[in-house]
Amino acid sequence: MYVTLVEKSAGGLKLSVYSESLALIESDSFNDFHTLNFHLQALARRHGIEKSLLVIHDKDRNAVDLSLAHDENLFFVS
Repeated sequence: MYVTLVEKSAGGLKLSVYSESLALIESDSFNDFHTLNFHLQALARRHGIEKSLLVIHDKDRNAVDLSLAHDENLFFVS
């Protein structure tokens, strides 16, 4: 299972995607959710990611949400 980490803060959104062996396979920054979500769907298709642990860390609220994403259509962050 892949691990997708999204760090939210006032400065923007940071994405880090790790393989099943926890090797970093993708890292990028985004200014808005629309661009991030489009990139996540393309990334899932490109790497053949069927399942991922989706970790959303909201630094401003000091909160973490965990969910299990299946297929490209469930890789949405808000």
